[in-house]
Amino acid sequence: MKIKTLFVQLTFFSLLLGSLSVHAQSVDEALNTINESSLKAQLNFLASDWMEGRESETKGGFMAGDYIASMFQIFGIEPCGDMEYTFPLAGQRGVMPEAKPSYFQKFNIIKYKMSDKQSFSLIQEMNGARLAKNFEYGIDYNVIGIETDTEIDAPVVFVGYGVENDSLRYSDFAKINVKGKIILRFDGYPGFRDTTSSSYKKLKFSNLWSDKDKWAIKAGAIGVINLTTYSSKDLGIARNLPFRYESDGTESETAPQKYYDKKAVLATDSLQKSLPVIRISARLQNELTALINIDIFSFEQDAKNNLKSASKEINGVRIGLKSGVESELMTVRNILGIIEGVNKDEFIIVGAHYDHLGKYNGYIYNGADDNGSGTVGVMSIARALKATGKKPEKTIIIAAWTAEEKGMLGSEYFVKNFPGIYRIALNLNFDMIGRSSVKDTVGNKCGIEYTKIYNGFQELSQKHIKEYGLDLDVKYTGSERPMGGSDYASFAEKNVPVISFMAAMHPDYHRPSDEVAKIEWKKMENITKLGFLNINELANSDLNKYKVPSLTK
Repeated sequence: MKIKTLFVQLTFFSLLLGSLSVHAQSVDEALNTINESSLKAQLNFLASDWMEGRESETKGGFMAGDYIASMFQIFGIEPCGDMEYTFPLAGQRGVMPEAKPSYFQKFNIIKYKMSDKQSFSLIQEMNGARLAKNFEYGIDYNVIGIETDTEIDAPVVFVGYGVENDSLRYSDFAKINVKGKIILRFDGYPGFRDTTSSSYKKLKFSNLWSDKDKWAIKAGAIGVINLTTYSSKDLGIARNLPFRYESDGTESETAPQKYYDKKAVLATDSLQKSLPVIRISARLQNELTALINIDIFSFEQDAKNNLKSASKEINGVRIGLKSGVESELMTVRNILGIIEGVNKDEFIIVGAHYDHLGKYNGYIYNGADDNGSGTVGVMSIARALKATGKKPEKTIIIAAWTAEEKGMLGSEYFVKNFPGIYRIALNLNFDMIGRSSVKDTVGNKCGIEYTKIYNGFQELSQKHIKEYGLDLDVKYTGSERPMGGSDYASFAEKNVPVISFMAAMHPDYHRPSDEVAKIEWKKMENITKLGFLNINELANSDLNKYKVPSLTK
């Protein structure tokens, strides 16, 4: 009896070892599908001139989406986008329409730009008189953050830098009412220009611009005028110069089209909570600071040294603003595939944005690194996951996001409309993984941002780098809720844990010179392999084991 039991145990143990060996072999074989030749083949087409810069709503953007969907199909990735219906031919009675998922998640965006209908008035009321000074758009002020024609006539209040910090109990809004008012605020925060100051060390913000607008909206402000402690320059371009538009190597008598001339928002059933933000010229700022009765140098030094809010009311001053926009409705598409896991209700989302800036003034912005590299990385990871031949424990959704360059609209739409948002265990993001910074002379540095509570992600990456001999020097940045200018921020906003890979910023960022010829293939290959190894293990693990116990209490 004991011999029989021992035999059964040994047989089970040998089968287990055999299973582990086969699995290790399958992972190694899958890893081999990620190679320079495959990466080149995909990126050479995705970032070619035929794609015309892949702007989300253009022919090139749609062509890129079709290409990605076809590659998903070749790799055996099933579609999980919108349902499509095929209707029988006329006369085929009794044949019902057939419904099946597509690779495309379609949605609409509203694309808009500022029109010529603009006016700005500084109104003073004193001794029963009313004095209005009118300023011209493009010379004394510019405005952003408006998605529909807007008129404002409101009182003004000064809020210092317009920042908050809960841990220090510091707030420029705490002792002043800004509801229904336009706020005047300085750029930056106390001590931001003196890195040795205690204020700088205490108040460093990771997402200052977006946070400042969120604080202003939360406090009830209906508009912002930005002031600056730097030397101010006039906003406008002198109109009598023969070539008054000189940028990106072009000289022109007429204003060249720019990607950033137009903004975009999701087309939803309500307006976004937007905030008109006005930047002003030196002479308009001087008019306003005289009304505040504040010396800029003294304000800056006092805020830095004392960390005390200087917010105050401004009596008898109003701002009148009329700002018009020109809008158009556009359809765009996310590309979605799925690898169904044993658990159909627990998801890992692996994504990269495939859109770029498009074509302007005859230049094609091919976006080879931004973000052709990340898109090809995700496509290659999807192929490798299928090549393991093993069904993962968690269900993996492979996503190519659109309209990231317009404000992460593709991932925002997905997050808002995915019915299982609270069943997403993890989001992995890949953005610009094919280049090195000027300072990276070795060419092996990479950044990984992750949700701080899952510090085990760092150990996991280091294990795979060492085990598979990947030449990567990784800088890890953990945050409670990582936020930034890529699609992982849409998931972090909903408290979904994230891991985001990025190689580097470089001088070709958002320029026509971001070409395939400059891609560093070995670096891109190593980052893609690390991404696959991490995803493959995380998709088959209990994520709780990667949490830091001290941070979960």
